[in-house]
Amino acid sequence: MTLFGAPERPSTTENSTNQPLKKGSEVMPRKPGKNGGNGRSGRRRRRRVSLVPPLPVMAAAVAAVLATVGGGTALAMEKTVLLDANGEESEVRTFGDSVQDVLDSAGIELGEHDVVAPSPGTTLSAGDHVVVRSPRELTVDLDGHERDHRVHAATLGEALGQIGLDPEGVELSQAHDAVIPEDGLAVSAERAPRMVVMYDTVRSETRTTGATVADVLSAAGVETGEHDIVSPEPDEPAEPDMVVRVLPALGAPETEEVVIEAETVERENPDLPEGEREVVTEPEDGLKEVTTLRVLRHGEEVEHELSEKVVTEPVEGLVEIGTKVEEEPDPGEASGEASGLNWSGLAQCESGGNASAVNSAGGYYGLYQFSPSTWASVGGSGLPSEASPAEQTQRAQQLYDTVGGNWQSQWPHCGVHLFD
Repeated sequence: MTLFGAPERPSTTENSTNQPLKKGSEVMPRKPGKNGGNGRSGRRRRRRVSLVPPLPVMAAAVAAVLATVGGGTALAMEKTVLLDANGEESEVRTFGDSVQDVLDSAGIELGEHDVVAPSPGTTLSAGDHVVVRSPRELTVDLDGHERDHRVHAATLGEALGQIGLDPEGVELSQAHDAVIPEDGLAVSAERAPRMVVMYDTVRSETRTTGATVADVLSAAGVETGEHDIVSPEPDEPAEPDMVVRVLPALGAPETEEVVIEAETVERENPDLPEGEREVVTEPEDGLKEVTTLRVLRHGEEVEHELSEKVVTEPVEGLVEIGTKVEEEPDPGEASGEASGLNWSGLAQCESGGNASAVNSAGGYYGLYQFSPSTWASVGGSGLPSEASPAEQTQRAQQLYDTVGGNWQSQWPHCGVHLFD
């Protein structure tokens, strides 16, 4: 491509035999005469013709132009177009309508391998942009493998797309805005680390020199929503071969109060009778706020917990379990006042003196016709009728002492024989 200044306009005051004349915006040559040459006859005298229209005609033409453009002049037909010629930008004023007219006005002649956009025949409007690029040689050493490229670009960054290199995917020895001179440019490049983005089950691979996870997402062309869950988080540093996972949100986060159930701890107490339980501290449930989000995971809608905040701590309960073992009295040993009473008389009345007796109505057993519950309350085990006569008598005396001598509550019909 040849760049040069605008051609010098021919004089309108002098006119040689080969000098063209301008007509409108075009340069028109003079029409030759019948005998050829420059239209002049050596013998015939030609009448001078004026190129200036009569005053009334000129006035009418000017009036028509003014009416058409609203009072403007012929300069209103001139337009300004932005021209970028191999990175050199300028404003070109032209009366022409096409890209080619702009190139002509700027004195630019396209070479065989030059490219221009839009194409030369394209009609332009004021403010349009015309770009011209000449071929340049670009040598790239990519990971130790050198290749030569012919590009139509003014800068290195502009050329990367033409040779199929992602600007985000390589580290270059020169800046993207480095100018490619006419004699070419040589650069070295290394591929950026490989990254993987998993948008639920959709996998995207990219190479980027970005510093953060957000840069990796951008390089992969993955846009995340306000509530999408990104792991690692977007502001975390990017690392080679890392995998970034995105769980798409299916709505907004929701917060609810959840009860924290209190636990109860048991503790042995040697001062309590064995098996006895005593509540020391009642358990009190706590309360927490749990924030969750419905997300898409492996193609299914699931609930993902975002955060948990304890509002009220639970209070742990405490129960003491007795371990004290009480010695059982000797069944044959009388106890207190009861030992001096007539127990054989009572037994004769209740069961006929039969230690294995069972009441025909059921529910009462042995010499003294114990019910199972009463028998157990004084330490007996099994059925009273299965115990020895001595143990039955000892348990009966213990029961007498337990009720404070109120024999009527236990043996209302036969108890009177205790005093025979």
